[in-house]
Amino acid sequence: MAKSGERIVKEQLENKGLKVVKIPEGDIKTVDFEIYYKHELLCYLEEKTIELTPLAWKNIDPIYSSISRHIYDAIKQFKSLNPDQVVPNVLSFTSMDQARTINDLAVTLTGHVITAGGKMRPLHNMKRLENKLFLIDLYLWFDHDQLTGHIYDEANLSRVERMLEILGLEK
Repeated sequence: MAKSGERIVKEQLENKGLKVVKIPEGDIKTVDFEIYYKHELLCYLEEKTIELTPLAWKNIDPIYSSISRHIYDAIKQFKSLNPDQVVPNVLSFTSMDQARTINDLAVTLTGHVITAGGKMRPLHNMKRLENKLFLIDLYLWFDHDQLTGHIYDEANLSRVERMLEILGLEK
């Protein structure tokens, strides 16, 4: 299914006038795509697909662990290709599960979930990402074949502003 996620992201970005070039896979971990705008390298993009996930409540919903694992893997990939962030690093999620939304990504990034009663509860398993998140400038979220959301740290606005404008996303 990951290939269908890559296909969806590629088509959506090309529809926005971007040139999406697949980076050949090799021995060294690398990201999926180079993204160009008018012949200029705009960013590197890694796509992660979230498959249909059955709910299994133990200590933590497995989706947060899954998203966390995807982020951790992407950080390693960006670190090997673009550690100095010469251009922005973009991590894209394609959710094939209607129950999974950009809110799940926000919970994973912040390490806090809001219960049905409105209480904010920390997710202790998410702490290992905290000091590594700086390597990802922008997160894109696709629900099936539609770009439905994005997340970035305000500290990264100058790095991602052009990308947001090109994609027609709010700052």
